[in-house]
Amino acid sequence: MGLRVRPFSSFAEPVSRKVPQGMGLRGPDHADRGTSFAPAPGDAVSRLLCRRACGGGAVPARPRILSHRAQGGGGMNLLFLSNLYPPNTVGGYERLCFEVASALAGRNHRVSVLTSDYGGRIEDYLGQEVDRSLRLLADDRDIYRPFSASNEERHRIARRNAELLRGALERLKPEVLFVWNLFFFDRSLLDTVQEARCGKVFLLTDNWLISFLRPRFWQTYFDEKVLASPSFARRIRNAVFGLAGRGRSDRHAIRIRGRAVFPSRFMERLYRQAGFTFQGTAVVPHGVHLKRRPDSDYRDRTFPVEKGRLRLLFAGRVVEMKGVHTILEALPEILKGVPDADVRLTILGDTRDIRYLERLQGTIRERGLSERVDFRPPVREPDLFRVFQEHDIYLFPSLYEPFSLTLIHALESGIPTVASDVGGNREIVFHGKTGLLFEKGRAPGLARAVLELAGSPGLRREVSREARRTARELTFDAMVRRIERRLEEGRCG
Repeated sequence: MGLRVRPFSSFAEPVSRKVPQGMGLRGPDHADRGTSFAPAPGDAVSRLLCRRACGGGAVPARPRILSHRAQGGGGMNLLFLSNLYPPNTVGGYERLCFEVASALAGRNHRVSVLTSDYGGRIEDYLGQEVDRSLRLLADDRDIYRPFSASNEERHRIARRNAELLRGALERLKPEVLFVWNLFFFDRSLLDTVQEARCGKVFLLTDNWLISFLRPRFWQTYFDEKVLASPSFARRIRNAVFGLAGRGRSDRHAIRIRGRAVFPSRFMERLYRQAGFTFQGTAVVPHGVHLKRRPDSDYRDRTFPVEKGRLRLLFAGRVVEMKGVHTILEALPEILKGVPDADVRLTILGDTRDIRYLERLQGTIRERGLSERVDFRPPVREPDLFRVFQEHDIYLFPSLYEPFSLTLIHALESGIPTVASDVGGNREIVFHGKTGLLFEKGRAPGLARAVLELAGSPGLRREVSREARRTARELTFDAMVRRIERRLEEGRCG
């Protein structure tokens, strides 16, 4: 379907109406929950930060801690288990883990954290006992590179990790083991989790547990659903959603001892399709810290940020699963659709995936887009609102997306949004109401959606208003309260 050329004046002025086991999405893409801000964990909960310790060097054998026991007898004794923990971060997942732990400590619970030494930085947090003794099966210099070690060394690391978890369980005697992301560990640590004689709750915001226990299912799903071209995906869609039988190494259900909390209905369905059963499940959408602002802080989306210019924005980690290449493929069509516009694209986020960055830069050169595209580093979470106000349309073209925190921030800012129709995106971006959806990986669909927004001031104004209203329901406090209830259920068995 061809693109209709639109006069840019309609935008400038208002008018009448392949996956290895344990690695998931090719390495640490799992860690990203869409966040684009810089790894500074103390911003949202700085009141809970006690002091900053040294920023580098070797991690001591014993953790630097500030213990806090819940007062009053009503709090739970919780042990968080996570592969990464601030200040050592890759994406939004581990920052969310930190913020939830901090909030629960502030709600009169005893919070301990067992995590890895990856990154080498140490901070102590009020109300938390953080043990950074575990070791990831990951390259020390670049988490995106395959881990190079002998089988003997891998087994040695895995055995030590399992021993450290058993020791923490014995020493701390938690009522609930709260399991977050275990990518870059191996199956033996999960086996140790299952052996734990306490309540267990898994926060499953991505596919790590499927990759551990149903690798064939995930390989097939990833190849056919995530990476497949859209035309091929349509032909095999029914087969993909029948993978619970075909993709598994065997047909029996995997029964996990513990409860599961999912951020979206999409993730709950995915685990069910993969054959997992739990002692209980719940969907708790992620939430973000939202600042109450006067309406005057929000841009009137009837008008462009700058007359004669169309400012497009991508904010997130610059990795393949975020689909930045789809934007670059769509950009020539967008330029044709608004020939009178000075179209500019800002790509804001972590560019540590060097191979993917080089691929994008090659596309930019080949298509003559160098003057149109600007790469910028991540920004702190409090600065996201300002960045969104400086752009006209936010683009979120993920190939796979459990549930994005940055997308919530974008909707709350009121920036008109174009998102791919995958995963959790569909649960907060409602086509024509809170934004526009397009078929993932389809550059023409993305271009059409951008041009539709560019040519319709009324549509921009309407989706901006409804997006703000929807995002206001996804607060961090509401999420913590719901997670707390799930942990209470886990404590009770």
